[in-house]
Amino acid sequence: MWPRRIEPGPSVYPRRLRAAAVGLSWGALAVSGLPASVAGLLGLMVVVWADRWRPPSPRRLYVAPDALRVVLAAGESTVTCTVTPPFRAVLRPGWLALHCPGRGWVWLFPDQVPAAMLTPLRQVLWLQGRG
Repeated sequence: MWPRRIEPGPSVYPRRLRAAAVGLSWGALAVSGLPASVAGLLGLMVVVWADRWRPPSPRRLYVAPDALRVVLAAGESTVTCTVTPPFRAVLRPGWLALHCPGRGWVWLFPDQVPAAMLTPLRQVLWLQGRG
């Protein structure tokens, strides 16, 4: 029964977040009153930064009551992160976020995994967070 294995798929949310960040940055630069050359240069820097930014993407999660093991995609390679209680997690109805030490926050969006598959993970995070 334990550990349970969860394999999330790809998500469209990181691309949407990048597009929103670029749009907000360009809008702020447009109304900032900076000279056009400076605003254009800063805008190009924002576009380059947003193109390179990739949040940690989980490939596999192994859920057990005493620890979580998260396999993250890091470019062409994978990195394994083990998380033990107390868990730092944000549980919301549509998504959840888990803090991996040394790797930052890892998000699971609603289009990656069906809600029924996340039930064991949510149970472990909820119960261990209250212990």
